[in-house]
Amino acid sequence: MTAAKLIHLLYQTTRAISQGVNQTLAEYGLYSSEWSIIVALKETGPISQIALAKYLNIEPAAISKTVIKLEEKGFVERNYKNDKREKEVLLTEKALNQYAIWEKAINNHRQSILTDLPEEKQHELYVMLKSIYSNTQSIKSNGTVLLRKDN
Repeated sequence: MTAAKLIHLLYQTTRAISQGVNQTLAEYGLYSSEWSIIVALKETGPISQIALAKYLNIEPAAISKTVIKLEEKGFVERNYKNDKREKEVLLTEKALNQYAIWEKAINNHRQSILTDLPEEKQHELYVMLKSIYSNTQSIKSNGTVLLRKDN
């Protein structure tokens, strides 16, 4: 198997998962990009948009656009921090009240995806994906791409 085939399958799999999340959340008026921000805010509490972008590894412009949509839906609000130039994003009571419902729907979706994968294999996959992610971060931080003949 070539690296190209493997990475292509990984990319296709993540796209399919994202599409499934979109279908799962459609009845609640949410999208996977919005869900990722909601989960991050639930985990971190109030956070600046810049820190949120770094936390999620998403471009700040995309974060800003999605936060505006979530704000319009009444799920997040933005408050000025001590410095008037930077806003802090946080979940609203409306979002906190609905979070458990959304989370249950997402967990059901995730379980259906992993249904045929025993826990041991799930752990192996987790370790492998963590390693791949770590490699991407190393390349990103030092700007070096290693070229190998067997790629």
